[in-house]
Amino acid sequence: MSSVRLFMCTLLVVVAAAVAHAQVLSTCDPDITQSKRDCGYVGITQSQCENKGCCWYPEYPNPGNQAFCFYPNAGTVALTLSPGSSPFNRTEVDRMMSYFLNNIDIDGRGGVIAAPDTNTGPGGNYEYAWMRDAALSMRTLMFTNSNAALIDAKMRSYVSWVLSVQNEADPHEQDVRTEPKFLLPDGEVFPGAWCRPQTDGPGLRGGTLALYAILLIDAGQIDYVRQYLYTGSQSYNGGAVVFDLNWVADNWPNNGCDLWEELQSNDFFWNRYNMRYGLAQGIELALKMNDTDTANRWKSAKQSIESTLSAHYNGQFVYESTNRQQDSAVLLAFNHGDLDDGTFSSVSPEVAGTISTLSSLFTDMFSINGPNSPAGLNGVLMGRYQGDTYNGGNPWVLCSAALAQLYYRGATATLVANELPSDEAMVHFRKLLNIDEKVELSVRDFALALTNQGDAVLLKIRYYTARYAFHQPEQLERDSGDLTSAMDLT
Repeated sequence: MSSVRLFMCTLLVVVAAAVAHAQVLSTCDPDITQSKRDCGYVGITQSQCENKGCCWYPEYPNPGNQAFCFYPNAGTVALTLSPGSSPFNRTEVDRMMSYFLNNIDIDGRGGVIAAPDTNTGPGGNYEYAWMRDAALSMRTLMFTNSNAALIDAKMRSYVSWVLSVQNEADPHEQDVRTEPKFLLPDGEVFPGAWCRPQTDGPGLRGGTLALYAILLIDAGQIDYVRQYLYTGSQSYNGGAVVFDLNWVADNWPNNGCDLWEELQSNDFFWNRYNMRYGLAQGIELALKMNDTDTANRWKSAKQSIESTLSAHYNGQFVYESTNRQQDSAVLLAFNHGDLDDGTFSSVSPEVAGTISTLSSLFTDMFSINGPNSPAGLNGVLMGRYQGDTYNGGNPWVLCSAALAQLYYRGATATLVANELPSDEAMVHFRKLLNIDEKVELSVRDFALALTNQGDAVLLKIRYYTARYAFHQPEQLERDSGDLTSAMDLT
């Protein structure tokens, strides 16, 4: 079996889930663009901030240097759902972030390594740069790191890497934009056999670079965008963003590989939902560049993709593809392709039904979700898909942390809307949260229950990884929870 790669840094999925937890615990001001009056000091923690009666709302990225701890606005009240802290404290999160930073910008050339491991189980050598991993890792860096100078330096290095690999000769006689992985540090196309083409790559990478370009423009740095990312000329094929997203607009229905690099289809939900996200970022950028023709072209492709998405809901759950239906790639797509426009929102019946279906599947598959679960730790650890046998078929930290993030996002969405989800969705959520249908729930109670469920997942991950200094593995052994496969993945 060919090696399986993570699409995104496992460490950073855990970090992102921890960030989501912090956002749930403080929702005084959901409008993060609003100016905030500083209530804290350098190094203040969430508990110290909230003990002063102030609001805690981290902003990632934070180009405007907005305060994380700020006074409530007139007419608002700081809302703390739980006196407890995040499953991972700040020191632990910083440690995991340091592991991640070791894996990006390899040799100062901008490449992102899958893992510093050359001989891991059936996966073999992980010391390559995967296109999807790199794109989502760099996007997550922008969302979870508050050091603007570091973000800018690493993103500029990544842009240089992308411009180089976009112009590599392809030994497999396919478009280099659909290659899965590249050699480090120079970026030559991996010459061996692999699952090709991988059609999710251009949308993921184009979306990440478009987000960076928008940040630069908002910070008054449009010249860099015009030089490298959106040139408006033949230079760099129109720019790194344009070159990738034009491929998506022209080729989105094409056959390609799944997230796990094992199957082929022309209708993977993961691919479609993330192509839509990338095009949406590109449309915003194109309009900022006064390029309405390109914006309309990408908008047309986005609408065509959107017309296919609802067919993936079968009335019970959202399926990945007809040749593999119950797949955690869908959960990952819900998080990373969300546009906050109501399409498969975190509290929709479609998402709730999918969480319920996959939670039941992996509870039955893995004994550490049942009889071998540590006392008091009832979070469900998620695998990849029904019938997975890779390396024995185990829970993946990546998929499990994504479940936690969905719960946190659902809690935040509920508080912002100030209403419970639909009756159809609540049937699923009551089952997941073990809440009888006769029990009346307030908005606050339901949001707290979702937060606690997300905590339960991360606490279980913490239980198994704490003794390894929070190095996050690809997988946890299905019966014992021992760390298995590669460590410190991107």
